[in-house]
Amino acid sequence: MPSGRPGGGGKGGKGVKGSSRLRVGSWNIGSLTGKSIELGNILHKREINIACAQETRWKGTRARDVNGFKLWYSGGGTYKNWIGILVDMDLKKMVVDARRVNDRVMSIKLVVDGVTFNVISAYTPQVGLGEEVKRHF
Repeated sequence: MPSGRPGGGGKGGKGVKGSSRLRVGSWNIGSLTGKSIELGNILHKREINIACAQETRWKGTRARDVNGFKLWYSGGGTYKNWIGILVDMDLKKMVVDARRVNDRVMSIKLVVDGVTFNVISAYTPQVGLGEEVKRHF
């Protein structure tokens, strides 16, 4: 496996020659309504390769490019439940499947140097919901 980020350049692992680092994050971005470029800038600054995002407010079930990332998202119903997964452009070509279960659960599958990674983004709001809604999730 080449040193640096999977699929590209970047810093290697801590002191391990020939190692790679994969940075995965999760973020409730309700405060970044409609600011996907700002989100891309923050992920670049933090050197995040894959990010799961909740409360995205991106309506529909689509995939698009966002400031150096590929974004798969799912959103319908109320604004609170929408989710997405962003993957940097180096890893984009390694995504072999994207599944949207509903507006609260989705996953992607990547194959990197023969190793399969499954990334799941799941979201359930806690405030203001009854026990039945939480149990159903």
